[in-house]
Amino acid sequence: MNTQTPAAVHVDRLMTMRFLPMLFSHDYVRAEHNVFLYASRFLTSYDGCEWSFVALENGGGFMQPGGDKWHFSNPDNGAEVSLSAEAAGIVITSMVLNHRSWFYDRHDEPELCEHYCERFRQLTGFISAHPEYSAIYRALN
Repeated sequence: MNTQTPAAVHVDRLMTMRFLPMLFSHDYVRAEHNVFLYASRFLTSYDGCEWSFVALENGGGFMQPGGDKWHFSNPDNGAEVSLSAEAAGIVITSMVLNHRSWFYDRHDEPELCEHYCERFRQLTGFISAHPEYSAIYRALN
């Protein structure tokens, strides 16, 4: 079992145009919109902000909201956790990847479904060694 955390690198301005299609495939416009919708639903006091992109060494990545700390609240699972901006971005991106994979599984688009499943697996591999993994898993479960 690999216990080493994959490297996370903030994407520079030259790579931002390639990041969203890499993360979300040709569905990137809808998926990015989902990220913003999920943030407004689950991040207390979110009203828009600049997001940065983080690429993982294992080929995955996530979007990260600006700011330092965010309060995540999910009445569906009772989660109330304080997260760093990085952890908040991981949680929101994970939720979107999961949602989009189910959507495409049910709409007979196996290539997109598999793409989202792979990105979700890559991100959960990163979560397992993250310093805030307990809070991240609490938010996601």
